[in-house]
Amino acid sequence: MYESRLHLTNGVVSLALDSLNGEMLEFVRESTGDNILKNHVRRTWSLLDGMLLSDHGSLRFHVPRYRDIKADASLKPVIEITQEPQSACARLHYPALMAGTEKLELAADITICLKPEDCRTYWTLSLDNRTGCELDDIAFPCIDGAWLGEEWEDDVLVYPHFAGCRITNPTAQLASPPRMIHWKWQEYVYEYNVGQATGIEDERGAYVLRLNYSGQASMLWMDLFDPQESTGIYLTCRNTHLTMKALRMESFGNEDPGAGLAILHRPGTHNGVWTSDECVLAFHEGDWHWAADDYRAWFSTLQRRAPGNHRPKWFETSPGLIAHYDFQYQGGGIVHTFRDIPELMREAQKMGFTHLLLAGWHEDGFDYGFPHYRPNPLLGTEQELKDALAACRQMGGHVCFYINSRLCNTGFASEQERIRTSAVMRRDGSLYIEKYGADDISFASMCINDTAWRSFLYDTVHYLTHEIGADGMYLDQLAMANSCKCYHPGHTEHTGNPCAWNQGYEKLLNELQSDYAPEGMALIYEGCNDAFGLYSSGQLVSELHCPLHSRMPEVYKYTFPDQILVDMMNPRRNSAMRPEHVARHSTELLYRAFTMGAYLWCYDLYMDNTFRRDPEQYARLVRLVALRRKWLTLYGQGRFTDTVGLDAVPDGMLVKRYLLDHGILLACACEKRLHDSVLVQWDFPAPPKGEIMTSQSPEPSPMDCPVHEINGQRWVCVQLPDDELAVAVLKMSNE
Repeated sequence: MYESRLHLTNGVVSLALDSLNGEMLEFVRESTGDNILKNHVRRTWSLLDGMLLSDHGSLRFHVPRYRDIKADASLKPVIEITQEPQSACARLHYPALMAGTEKLELAADITICLKPEDCRTYWTLSLDNRTGCELDDIAFPCIDGAWLGEEWEDDVLVYPHFAGCRITNPTAQLASPPRMIHWKWQEYVYEYNVGQATGIEDERGAYVLRLNYSGQASMLWMDLFDPQESTGIYLTCRNTHLTMKALRMESFGNEDPGAGLAILHRPGTHNGVWTSDECVLAFHEGDWHWAADDYRAWFSTLQRRAPGNHRPKWFETSPGLIAHYDFQYQGGGIVHTFRDIPELMREAQKMGFTHLLLAGWHEDGFDYGFPHYRPNPLLGTEQELKDALAACRQMGGHVCFYINSRLCNTGFASEQERIRTSAVMRRDGSLYIEKYGADDISFASMCINDTAWRSFLYDTVHYLTHEIGADGMYLDQLAMANSCKCYHPGHTEHTGNPCAWNQGYEKLLNELQSDYAPEGMALIYEGCNDAFGLYSSGQLVSELHCPLHSRMPEVYKYTFPDQILVDMMNPRRNSAMRPEHVARHSTELLYRAFTMGAYLWCYDLYMDNTFRRDPEQYARLVRLVALRRKWLTLYGQGRFTDTVGLDAVPDGMLVKRYLLDHGILLACACEKRLHDSVLVQWDFPAPPKGEIMTSQSPEPSPMDCPVHEINGQRWVCVQLPDDELAVAVLKMSNE
């Protein structure tokens, strides 16, 4: 009997594959009968597609379709289904894949496994490449035309852009024109998305949002959920070695609705057999927290450990830093000299900070003098810089320096040999060039796998910490800028593997750890990435640069709750550095950072970006910092659980939950003042002892903690105080 589709199920999830060419036709949650594959988009390929790279360009490959197999029967895949009572497995062998109408010397083997009582499905791919071309951007597994329940409009896509973002109705939003404004600050013209994230149209007509890992993707998972149906689908890759990959999200718009999701593998190999990491496509109940829990649980199996002291004790109780980029700007303007540094520390301490970050301190200044990381003679002598840092230490302060981990100014005659030997080289032999600020300035992106460049960065950090006296470093771009494939023939450390970017930065971070003082060095870098997070004191997530209505840093913080995220704050008034649409959200950003336990990055740029020219926000910041410092001193960082374990949170209130060693902490904020109450799940037999602190009264005071039994679960009712900020703590009674 002819069967047009082949089924496999474990009783929790079922799949149906096309019996002729193996494309996925159904992905069904058995408890509801909902098949998420509601639109078979004919302009793309489900299951598998990818790119072949050659000296003549790129070629997209894919599984054959009916007409291909009809014209050439040898293209028909061999599909074997093994169905057990509570498990199933599909094995597909493609003798050859296609590029348009061209048959390729490229075979594929796919395995899909459904395990007993498991909502996850497990996918692996092997490619036997005999084309002589390089394999890249292999989308596997990939689904298209997906949504949950009745309508696609109410679906929400959560994805790890920097720390995290969300898109409501990805079908429509990804295919929408971007809402961009441009903002001029000094030599810079920035672009800001004032809406949600959008895709870029490709040759298939798909609007694609792509996140490289490392780079814009801080993790390798994404989740599409329906808050009305309380269900979701989750896609991830068990990327055991944390190698370069990417996430692909796409839509063909409302005319061809549904979201497309795919993992993009980047082998960088030519002839021979390549096998993917295991990937997971799963159904789940609830929202994105389920996906984050799964990813965290898998990541813990890697048993990665921080090498050495990556978080000094002073950093653990510090609320944030004051950043000064105003020593020498890109255009040459000088605001401060080295002798000003102790006074800058005193100004920071008035706000409650003891941590300064200095940029533009080196020869030729910020965003120009890279990589001339020696004291700028226009600002003072090396000894004056040493003396300034010694004075800061005597005041109980801490100073870290900005260096760029990636860039070299192409205009320096003295750097041409370094660029020639150490820069990232593309397949065609050209160098990877980036531009920031002035039109006449460009930078070569340096390959972190070049041992000479990595040694230079190590030596720079050693010089600044061991000779100048810094107790912290900031490495710009390290995890924020896109990972690069490098084909430089002289970089023998990654010969034959152009995709070794992540591993190169891991080597740098390991080498730096070996040189720390016993008390450790505060290390912050730009960006956020799970491959590097264990090495950092804090990761700068730069939510200011995310699409205004998409940002959701809770996604990374909840997935890795013990890591510290650093986020930029901005005053409301006199905001020259940032545009008005960012400035008007000043309090919102500040309060979200507080409730998320973020390390505050506050600029103090004279006339350009400083809270000191916004008295109202200055006072608000001072109150917040005092409360945050009291929180850290009395209770420590805590383990962030977002809103899990909370209920009945009043509209407009920001309330986040933290687990302490012997209780629960709530961080609460509302610009229009807190009011009403919130329910907190309490799993202990005895009622808690409670105490509360506010921005107006930062010393702890007793708090009533009535316990209620609701549907067999114990809940504590916490009354929110009449204040903008509060920290409420529930302690076990025996404490």
